[in-house]
Order: sequence, then structure tokens, then C-alpha cells
Amino acid sequence: MRAIVLHGSPRRGGNSDTIAASFVKGFKERGNVEIIDFVLNDMNIRPCQGCESCMTSQDHKCVIDDDMHQIYSVFEDADVVVWATPMYWGYMTAQMKIALDRMEALAMDPEKYWVGKEFVAILTYRHHYQSTVGFFERVQDYFRFKLNVLAVCTMDTESREDFHVSSKPEMLEEAYQLGIKLGSV
Repeated sequence: MRAIVLHGSPRRGGNSDTIAASFVKGFKERGNVEIIDFVLNDMNIRPCQGCESCMTSQDHKCVIDDDMHQIYSVFEDADVVVWATPMYWGYMTAQMKIALDRMEALAMDPEKYWVGKEFVAILTYRHHYQSTVGFFERVQDYFRFKLNVLAVCTMDTESREDFHVSSKPEMLEEAYQLGIKLGSV
């Protein structure tokens, strides 16, 4: 089994990374798995230019020559795709959105790249996360992937103080158990 983890946070070791690490730990418990991490903030990924080359060319390849091709090269063979991102202004980070927009090149062949994959959306937030979940739910019917959502509020609603998820073992356990479950599929 192969999982790719797309880390959308510009801060390493933050909440979404910590939850993703718990998921990966559980996923690895089940045996022979491969994990490929992509820290999007450290990659040179240009925004989609809307040129439509991926739609019109025979091989549906994106013509932008950048680090996104590293992700393309392993996406087809991934059984699980983890989208780990904090919410900024109620939506995924710009780093995650740029990578997601560039998935347009893979959208031209859903059977090859999307159908049957397990998606795990790890979303950390203070106030809102529903817009990102809504995006995945809207495209799920067309691409026919299985969606798992771990949405974790990282603010105490009474004190309005932020906390790191490492102080909430029950949140990490939920991610760990999902990793075990998907690692054994």
C-alpha cells in the first residue's frame, strides 16, 4: 500500500502535521506500506495558468515544469491521499490550493488517477472548516474516491485560547485509528 501526504501548512510541526503523523503511525502498523511526504511550502509549485494544455493534449500533461511533477509521478499508484492543512480564513492554505488547482491535469483521466482512492482530509481550524469539506464532497461523485474527514478545532471555545493537538491525546488517537483502518484495507 502507498500513501502520499500533502502537507499544506507553512509551519512544520503544527497541528495538521501532528495529526498527519498520528495517522501515518497507525497506517504503518498494518505492515508493508510506503509513505511519501510532500511539504508543499518547500516545493516550487506555480499556480495553474488556465492554458488548458492538460485538457487538449493527448497525454493530458501539465506544461508547467516545476515540482508538481513529483506529485504527479506517484499519485496514480497511491492508495491513500492525505490532504493535511490548517484552515486560513475558513479555507485550505494557499499552498494546498495551488497544488489542488494543479490536479486539473489528473482530472482528465479519473479512472486512472482518482477512482477508488481513499482520501483523508485532515483539517485544523479555529472557527470554520466546512468550505473545504464541501469542496471534497462536491467532487467526490465525479471522481468516485472515498472521503474521510478529520476536522479538529484547535481553539478552546470557552477561553478562546489556541492549543496544540499534542495536548489532546483523544484527537491523535482518532487519527491513529483511522490510519490502522485504512492501512489494512
